[in-house]
Amino acid sequence: MLLAGVLLIGGPVTAVAQEQALGGKFRSGDSVVISAGETVGGDLYATGETVRIDGTVEGDLVAAGGSVDVTGEVGGDVLAGSGTVNISGDVGGDVRVGAGDLTIAGSIGEDLLAGAGQVTITSSGTVGEDFVFGAGRVTMNGRIEGNVLGGTGSYSRAGTVGGSEDVTITEREEEPTFGDRALGAARRFVSLLAVAALLLWLLPWSIEGTAHTLRDRPAASFGFGALGLSGSIVAIGAVMIGTALLAIILGLLTLGELVLLAISASIVAIIVFVFLLVIAIAYLAPAAVGMAVARLALGQAWTTRRWLLLVLGVLGVVIVTSIPVLGGWLGFVIVVFGLGAFLLTANARRRRTQPLPPPPMPAPAS
Repeated sequence: MLLAGVLLIGGPVTAVAQEQALGGKFRSGDSVVISAGETVGGDLYATGETVRIDGTVEGDLVAAGGSVDVTGEVGGDVLAGSGTVNISGDVGGDVRVGAGDLTIAGSIGEDLLAGAGQVTITSSGTVGEDFVFGAGRVTMNGRIEGNVLGGTGSYSRAGTVGGSEDVTITEREEEPTFGDRALGAARRFVSLLAVAALLLWLLPWSIEGTAHTLRDRPAASFGFGALGLSGSIVAIGAVMIGTALLAIILGLLTLGELVLLAISASIVAIIVFVFLLVIAIAYLAPAAVGMAVARLALGQAWTTRRWLLLVLGVLGVVIVTSIPVLGGWLGFVIVVFGLGAFLLTANARRRRTQPLPPPPMPAPAS
């Protein structure tokens, strides 16, 4: 059956060949119609812009197209994939449909399985066994003899269900209003400015030095930022794997107390590392990038006014990252630049604070 479906999709030439060989089992074209009074003795595989069954298909119907209409009778199952599917006739077996819009106004002898944007079972529609669905919206005004199971964004029922009814309704999240976005941006501005001001006061180099590095080495900052983000993930994974291996070795050596100590130490180390990484990504990097951009925009005359530059820079970052859709990508780029500049600054500072090697011993007098 699957091989036959593949051959059907292959195109009109293949379909015509099969029609000649198999007595009309495969049909394709702009419009495939089984007229009233016409009977297909076995299964029917049909594809076209329009597939319409006004007559009788004694076996299964497999149909694909822009629209599929069953106003006649199908003795077996119906498997359909289409933009719209309308079943106002009779189907003896199961109906399995993937469609944008599905309407059932006829009778289905067994199960109805539907994945669709809209499913409508009219007052004249009946399902002999179970109704299973995943849809954007479902209107059920007919009769389900068995159980109803599915998930949807909207479910309306005026019909009857013979068995159990288990429908999960997923509420759509409302789009935030302009006021919601403005309030969120204001909160973000206050929190970012508060932490950045604390860093600028306690560790001035972490903000000012990072801003200077970003201005002088933007390309290197972006590269080190990308490496820093990926390296952080690798480092956390390495610590977890190393801890697991160490715990296995200590367990084999029956050193149970050391296993607990090793696991506890690794958890503490990961928590501290993640905390510092969050501070760097969520606060330090955006503040430093904003300060660097503000200094570049205002010129050298404003260089000494670091607090004003910080406020303006943070305000600019919050505004830019609040832009719908685009703001998320811009925020990611800001983090990469800022994190990389911070890593370069911290590395340069570490090198400057390293003790100088002792002077060489004087050569002994000859």
